[in-house]
Amino acid sequence: MQRQRVLIAFGIAWLTALLLSWWVYKKTTAPQPRDSITVAAAARDLPIGKRIEAADLKLVTLDRKDLPRGVFLKTSDVVGRAVAVPIFAGEIVLNAKLATKGSGDGLTALIEPGMRAVSVQVNEISGVSGFIQPGTRVDVLFTRTFSNGDAATITILQNVKVLAYGRQLDPSAKVDQRDTNRPTVATLLVTQEEAQKVVLAQQRGRIQLVLRNGLDDKVDEFADPVAAGDLGIEEPRRPQPPPPARPVPPPDSVTRASKAAKADEDTRVIRIYRGDKMTEEKVK
Repeated sequence: MQRQRVLIAFGIAWLTALLLSWWVYKKTTAPQPRDSITVAAAARDLPIGKRIEAADLKLVTLDRKDLPRGVFLKTSDVVGRAVAVPIFAGEIVLNAKLATKGSGDGLTALIEPGMRAVSVQVNEISGVSGFIQPGTRVDVLFTRTFSNGDAATITILQNVKVLAYGRQLDPSAKVDQRDTNRPTVATLLVTQEEAQKVVLAQQRGRIQLVLRNGLDDKVDEFADPVAAGDLGIEEPRRPQPPPPARPVPPPDSVTRASKAAKADEDTRVIRIYRGDKMTEEKVK
């Protein structure tokens, strides 16, 4: 009898443990309810400057806890905005990657409020052999040649952003290296005052762009211009020729000139008035 009770108790305990294990397993493996939300994403690759259309977008579902800042819950909030940073297919569209609403498309969409876009002509040398691309940072050097043949160079702008190189706006686009020898233009993002400096510098001399490290945003104090003398190769000054000697007049001409001057000193002028008429007579 005692043995039967032990077996029953053991059976009940085993069955209870089995049921508890099954309940825990079902609880842990059952799908949990998701707190999800739909957001706007790119349906295709969107290059810089493109004005977004409805066909360029799609809705994707994300967990609310995983949402990044600046998402759009409706595609209508994105349509008409221009792309400021390349967006790839399937990527969530963020407000930080779009130009300001109403700023237009193309290059104008990349011009920040209060800034200006100015272009400078470059070639393989002044354009750093084509390594200057949209999004890179450059310094602008100005060189002027003077009338005496000397020249000087000065840095007029520092840490300037390149908006476009030629007609290229996308920094990830491939560049045809065969085109680097052809003159093209680099469009810079500057203030109004800086734009005036660039335009004047192009009229008075030559412009050279200097490529910067993208992580280097230090702006140094503007130094004095660098001239040929600072390089130790100043052209030696040529000796000036002596002034030409004044010709000495012959003695007889001096005598005649002195006699004429003395005669003029001894001559007096007498003015004679007859009615409204006046005449002069010389008397020695």
